[in-house]
Amino acid sequence: RQVDHTVIPRTIFTDPQVAVVGLTDEEANAHGIVCECNTIPLSVVPRAGAIRDTRGVIKMVLERPTRRVIGVSMLGVNAGEVIHEAAMGLRFGATTDDFIDMIHVYPTMAEALKIVAISFTKDVNKLSCCAT
Repeated sequence: RQVDHTVIPRTIFTDPQVAVVGLTDEEANAHGIVCECNTIPLSVVPRAGAIRDTRGVIKMVLERPTRRVIGVSMLGVNAGEVIHEAAMGLRFGATTDDFIDMIHVYPTMAEALKIVAISFTKDVNKLSCCAT
């Protein structure tokens, strides 16, 4: 079986951590993929507020018009852990709706994936802390 290198997550263990899986919007455009991307600050993730470490962002890249997620990049606490869920999503062709419909333990940094997926259709700055 052929290895799909785009679904292999990468992490740099700095403080905060950097983690990436899939394509960036620049890489998608270079491959002729019409994409859309959103970036949210980790300050909108309840767990980041709870642990008082809101440094960082998470960015999601999706293919239009399918809304299939083709890339996730995160700078923040536990990014190396969060990126595994994103890698699974990419591996199995998840859309933003799939990430939104996933029930996450509250409060966890993994909720950042759900919140960035929500950001494609709603202003996440107006969500209550428990609305995800």
